[in-house]
Order: sequence, then C-alpha cells, then structure tokens
Amino acid sequence: MVKQTWPRMRRQVSIPYLDPSVQHVGISRLRALNVTQLRELDKTLVIQDNDKPLAVLLKYEHFLAMQEKILKSEE
Repeated sequence: MVKQTWPRMRRQVSIPYLDPSVQHVGISRLRALNVTQLRELDKTLVIQDNDKPLAVLLKYEHFLAMQEKILKSEE
C-alpha cells in the first residue's frame, strides 16, 4: 500500500476586523428600506436568509474607499 502525502500549501491568514457597525438582517429588512433610509444608512448590512449570509450592503463611498485601498496595495 502506497501512502499518499499532500503538499502543504502556505496561505496567508489575517485576523478579521470586527466592525461594530455591521448588522445582520433578514431579507424583509432589505425590502423595507426606502431611498431616504438608504441615503442615511450608517451601518453595513449583511443580508441573510435562514442565517445564511447572501449579500453585503454598504454605502457607495465605503465601497470606493475599499477599492482604492485594494488598488494601492497592488502597486
């Protein structure tokens, strides 16, 4: 019998940033939001169904800041 060994893959693991402004909500909360509420949104929403995360809703300005940081780190 031949023993098969798997090559060890190194992967970089970072400590997740815990943001107190993240709020987990259901689909019904997303449906209830109107334009004014979206404009005034100060939290990042994790939309979930049956405790399974489906999407993340955040302000467009925050999205742009994230993209800028990614692009700068790739330079």
